[in-house]
Amino acid sequence: MGVSPVTVSFLCGLGHEAVRLPEVGLDRRSDADVIAYAIRQGQVVLTFDLNYPALLALNPRSRVSAIVLRTLSAEPDWINQRLRDTLPLMADALTEGAIAVIEDDRFRLRRFVDL
Repeated sequence: MGVSPVTVSFLCGLGHEAVRLPEVGLDRRSDADVIAYAIRQGQVVLTFDLNYPALLALNPRSRVSAIVLRTLSAEPDWINQRLRDTLPLMADALTEGAIAVIEDDRFRLRRFVDL
């Protein structure tokens, strides 16, 4: 939740499979349900919510990654620019299992093996 449909379209345009929770009936479900869906689909959770990395770190064997957006602006143009700049740098780690935090001026990446 909180991720703009504009950002979902942007990610799809880059060749990623991206969906918003309401599109798959998960907008009113628990965090655990969202994570279970991401595990089944092999997807990365993109969120503004700090709960997801904590939940994923508790079960790193799931190999579900998360990108946490910690920017001052949630405007889709800014978010999309930050994703465009950072996704290529973290793609391998996200495939293997990692938590990425994207901020306005930097990004941090922690592979599950590092946690």
